[in-house]
This record gives sequence, structure tokens and C-alpha cells, in this order.
Amino acid sequence: MEFEDHITHYFEHELGPFLSICDLDEAATKSIIEREKDADTGFNRYSYGKDFFDYRKVADDLLIDCYEKKFGKKPERRPYFAALGDADVVGGLYRDPYKIRIPLDYLSDFDVTFMCPDHFPLVCMSDRKVERYFGHPLPEDYTEKRYPYFGKLLTIDELRSQNEKLKIDNYLEEKRMTNSWHRYVEAHIWADPQAMRERFSNWIEVDPEPFTLGDVTFLQNYKQLRQHRAPQTTSVSTRV
Repeated sequence: MEFEDHITHYFEHELGPFLSICDLDEAATKSIIEREKDADTGFNRYSYGKDFFDYRKVADDLLIDCYEKKFGKKPERRPYFAALGDADVVGGLYRDPYKIRIPLDYLSDFDVTFMCPDHFPLVCMSDRKVERYFGHPLPEDYTEKRYPYFGKLLTIDELRSQNEKLKIDNYLEEKRMTNSWHRYVEAHIWADPQAMRERFSNWIEVDPEPFTLGDVTFLQNYKQLRQHRAPQTTSVSTRV
């Protein structure tokens, strides 16, 4: 399986790229929850309030631990997130989604790492306690042998060389066939955000892709929903 030669960072147009909710203080966290809790995005993480922020911080802390173990040094900052290639389903997290494409040859192994499906299962795989779990759950029949890609922090060269051994290509094929949200490989950007903002200034508007859960396909484009939804309609999903 061939992988794309770029990663794609998604963000809210109003706020701009390369920001982390884990950098917010308590007051700013409360403010963003209040502002975004009713947004009709494909998955509104802010509607879960502080529970989501607490979970995300634990997951990010565990990812930082993985980085330190892998490279023998602490990262200089928290990571910013992207997807390998394009994964416009991620745009559904935002009211007005935009993206930036970053060539992989711009980034060193220390600047970008990868995990499949993403870093949220690290919480389930650890002994850390949280109020509520989010993201891709561990499969009921999980063992490291059956699902060797879970929790593995990889460089791009490792991802390419170990793809078949780790069964990542099988995972992605299954998720794409079922139109799952988690149909991409997560990328972590550890590079200086200001340098990235200055170097990559071409913002591309995103038309978010839908995803299917069970027999329901969830709509993703907040702007279209606001324009075309009837006032009495409240659902953000369509039966298929």
C-alpha cells in the first residue's frame, strides 16, 4: 500500500491553524465549551463539556510519553494534529473548516509521527482513570497480536516499512469500506507552530465528508445545515 506524501492539518477558520485545546486555561476552556456546545458539527466534542477536555489532556499526555520513550527526549511542546494524506471527514469537527497540506519532506522524524487509528485508545491501554471515554474503543477481542497497530508511535519510514506487518492496510481498507470516521492514519506535528503558520499560509476550504455509524450517515457541513435546515428540524443525521 502506498501512502500520500503529505499530511493535512484541519482547523477552525475563525481561529486559525496550529492551536491546541490542551493549552487553554480553565476560563478559556469554559468559554469555548459555552460558545461551541450547540454547534451542529458532525461530532460536537464540546457538547460533552469538561469531560472531553479532561480525556483529551490525558490522551495527549500519554502520547507525549510515547514520544519521549521513542526518541529519548521530551518534545518541546504539545502536538498539533493532522491526518496522513487528506481525511476531510475530520472537517466535520468544525463550524467553518479549513485545512493546510504539508509535504512530508518538510518535516523531520522528530517533527512528525503517526498512530493508527489515533492516540485516544492510549487511555484504554493505560491505567489512567477518566470520567468518560471517547474515540475509537479497543475491540472486544483486543490483543496486541491481533491488533498490533494500536498504541504504536511510528515515523513515516516505519509506517511505510511496517504497514503490512502491523496490518494497518487491512484496518484502513475495512474502515473505508464501512465509511467509518476512523478511516485515516493520525499524524502528530511537533514542530514550532509559528514557523508552520508562516511557512504554510495556503488555507483550503473543506467540504466535510459524512461518516456512517450503524445505519445512520451523519451530516458534516455546518454551513449547509444552517442555510437549508427547516427551523423545526433538530436532527443532524440522515437514515440510509
